[in-house]
Parts: sequence; C-alpha cells; structure tokens
Amino acid sequence: MGAFIAEYWPYLAALLPTVGVGYLFYWIIRYMIEADRSERKAIAKWNAEHGDNLKGNHQPLPKKDGPVDK
Repeated sequence: MGAFIAEYWPYLAALLPTVGVGYLFYWIIRYMIEADRSERKAIAKWNAEHGDNLKGNHQPLPKKDGPVDK
C-alpha cells in the first residue's frame, strides 16, 4: 500500500488544486443562479402588488382634443 501511495501521490497532488477550483466554481455559479431566481421572484411579487405597466395593466392614455385626420 505504501508503494501505491508513493507512486501515485504526485499525480493526486497535481490534480487536487484543479478539483478544488472546480468545486469552488460550482458553488459560486450555483449561488449566483439561486440569487437571480430569488430576485426574479421578488420582482414578480412587487409587480403583482403594485401593478405592472408592462403587462397591460395600465390605463389607456386620454385622447387629445384637436383635428382628426380622416
């Protein structure tokens, strides 16, 4: 067993930083996506409570008085 560890330890030591950075990258991206998802939910909730002008829930503009082209 000692010969196995002595023979393959340099390879494992070389791959360990790559695996660590990959793991860190995974968690950072995961938290970014989760934050974006929760922010979109909060914006949707705010729009539902306060009215969303982009989805057609607004009042039409009043007509202007003046000459009408026919």
